[in-house]
Amino acid sequence: METGMRIKYNRLKKRMSLEDLAADILSVRELKKIESDTKEPSLSELEAICKKLEIPLAPKENPVGNVLVKNFKNSLLHPKNKAKIMEQYADIYNHPLLHANEDVELEYNIQQIRYFIITGDLDSAEDKIREIEGYKEFMNQEQFYLFHKYNGNYNYILRDFEQSLKTYLLADKIAPSTISTSELGDLYYSIGLAASQGWHITLAKKYSEMALKIYQQEFVPKRIVECHLTIAINEKRNGNFKKAKEHFKHALTIGSKLDHEPLKFDTEYNYGYFFFQFQEFELALKHLENALQFKPYEYTSDILLGYCLMIKCYIELNNMSEAKQLLYKGYNMIKEKNLSLSTPSNDSFKAVYSEFMCLYYFMENRTEDFEKQFIESLIPVLKSQNKHFEIGFYFCLLGNTYVMENDFYKASIAFKKSNEAFKSLLTINEEWEES
Repeated sequence: METGMRIKYNRLKKRMSLEDLAADILSVRELKKIESDTKEPSLSELEAICKKLEIPLAPKENPVGNVLVKNFKNSLLHPKNKAKIMEQYADIYNHPLLHANEDVELEYNIQQIRYFIITGDLDSAEDKIREIEGYKEFMNQEQFYLFHKYNGNYNYILRDFEQSLKTYLLADKIAPSTISTSELGDLYYSIGLAASQGWHITLAKKYSEMALKIYQQEFVPKRIVECHLTIAINEKRNGNFKKAKEHFKHALTIGSKLDHEPLKFDTEYNYGYFFFQFQEFELALKHLENALQFKPYEYTSDILLGYCLMIKCYIELNNMSEAKQLLYKGYNMIKEKNLSLSTPSNDSFKAVYSEFMCLYYFMENRTEDFEKQFIESLIPVLKSQNKHFEIGFYFCLLGNTYVMENDFYKASIAFKKSNEAFKSLLTINEEWEES
């Protein structure tokens, strides 16, 4: 930092007003000129200012501090082991060289945002973002870029996908030409993922494909798989089913060779869901059974997610005995853990719980409970996630239930709504792209 910026940075850090710092040294007007680098302070003024701020006259050379913060930053780029990252952070947390000069300290503070997000400490991440917000004028271009990118990460974790995407795209605009290819790949991947969550299909494909090229060149297998999955999901949304299947197969082939069970679950589950939508229920069940091998019992939400899709496959195959076996396994898990919609949890669990209870009431022939759960709890969730295929599926189930009860008027309404949902599936992609 230039002299004036160093003075202002440390004054703000100490929460000292212009008047307090200028007192007995020079006028406030002159101090403002120095801080804006339009006036050079005299040696006596500089000595007095630095003494009051308790900083050296000139910034210290800090090669070790630079290495510490660089290593910390690199460990956060492709985190593989959260425990090791936390251990590394504990080792450097109070290291004096991370605060020995302004540039290293600012870089370290920015990287802490990313650290808190990775370790799930969102309160600390928010506090750090607010703290650093007032120091944006002191950031160099790369720091300014990273600050926006990490803000995007934070909004993504909060599931504010539109704000996340907006912030990521701003980071892309201001990214310096000096950033590494790995860092650029991570940004492209983040944009692709946020765009996919927001159903910006063309944008999701574009950036995921750009990220995929980088990860293939640098051979980062986990991210290669994740990029293939994101591309496949959006090719499917766009009606390019052949391309979608190719990317799902690539993801599955590469993912099966990695020692990463959550990723194996994602690849198998998504491929199973692909076959379910194409009414290839036996193939869907094969991949869903594989997926559940990679989730331990405590991952209730993911297990119930797999059960829901498998039960729907068995219903379509008219294999009610297998469907009921899975239904009771899931229901016993819910009862054992005393779970309900009021249980403190994230939105993903509540969506899965609502769907599972719909299936439970349907299989138990509790038509009124099934209808109420579907209309009041599940439909709003499915609409928010653009899952029109599922809305059509459940209205069809509801229609069939009314037929069995000889209530043909209600059945006709349910079947009509089912058709409307499937028609929405055909047009939603165009609507989202236009918006």
